[in-house]
Amino acid sequence: MKLPSFGEISFSLKSFAAAMLALYIAFSMDLPRPFWAMLTAYIVAHPFSGAVRSKAIYRVIGTVLGSVVTLLLVPNLVNAPELLLLALALWISLCIYLSLLDRTPRSYTFS
Repeated sequence: MKLPSFGEISFSLKSFAAAMLALYIAFSMDLPRPFWAMLTAYIVAHPFSGAVRSKAIYRVIGTVLGSVVTLLLVPNLVNAPELLLLALALWISLCIYLSLLDRTPRSYTFS
């Protein structure tokens, strides 16, 4: 078994520190599910800074896109919960399908 290098240990410690800071901030803000902040910190962590920026940009684009779709679907289908559930299931299925087609950071737009 190969021992981890200094760079790998350093990345691991920095990722852990970032996750703990995100968790602390989420607890400080009294968020209902603070563990999501920690999980997001680990998901976007990458040893190369360019990939982190790229993931962050695509994640923001995906969040805006998801918000727009939600604002379009929910008010129009609020009185038909079955249709709303079907529309959201189809939207999520489409996003997962598109994110699995592309394994680059662009897939974060749909995940």
